[in-house]
Amino acid sequence: MKKKLVIIGGVGSGQLTMSAFQEINKITNEWEIHGFLTDIKSPGEYLGHYPVLGATGDVMKYIDEGFYVHNALFFNAKDKVNRVKRFAAFNIPLDRNATAIHPTAYIDTETQIGYGVLFAPQSSTSFAPKIGNFVHVYNKAHIAHDAIIDDYVTITGQSYVGARVHVKEGAHIGVNSSIREDLTIGTYAIIGMGAVVVKDVPDFAVVAGNPAKVIKMLL
Repeated sequence: MKKKLVIIGGVGSGQLTMSAFQEINKITNEWEIHGFLTDIKSPGEYLGHYPVLGATGDVMKYIDEGFYVHNALFFNAKDKVNRVKRFAAFNIPLDRNATAIHPTAYIDTETQIGYGVLFAPQSSTSFAPKIGNFVHVYNKAHIAHDAIIDDYVTITGQSYVGARVHVKEGAHIGVNSSIREDLTIGTYAIIGMGAVVVKDVPDFAVVAGNPAKVIKMLL
């Protein structure tokens, strides 16, 4: 029996996530995809091939009806703390959060993966990283061996997370950035596009450049 699915979110991460589930279905045919819950379009409008079913606040109605969800709403670096709080307040059972691993992703067999995770096209891991819940790993990003990625982390396209790096909750790793091995990236820190990180990054820091330096604090 297929599992019924809705995506929380819309343009951008929501559509990318939806496309991953479509590609998975070509192989497994496991998902009955119904559409989106988003606040930026009205019910009945379409995002790609799928309709907007309602607003994000309608999610528990679908949970009560036996749906699985995938939340793509909080992958916005500037407002992530508030979006995570909004999502956590729903108290959705963890096992009802669907994970999507695109068929072209390479995931080492020893990788530990939580719930509500996305691995986008050509993303990859090496030996035995630990991936928390609600993590998005975008196109061609790589997570090296024994890294620890906490909940709600975003690892954007073509970025590299080195061996034994600990990326703490909610951090955002910018496009085409590189993080040297054995570092810690702080809670809700933002790594700027193209940054080369060679030392630990504090909680709520924004870093940029080569080598990366703190350019401001979010709190």
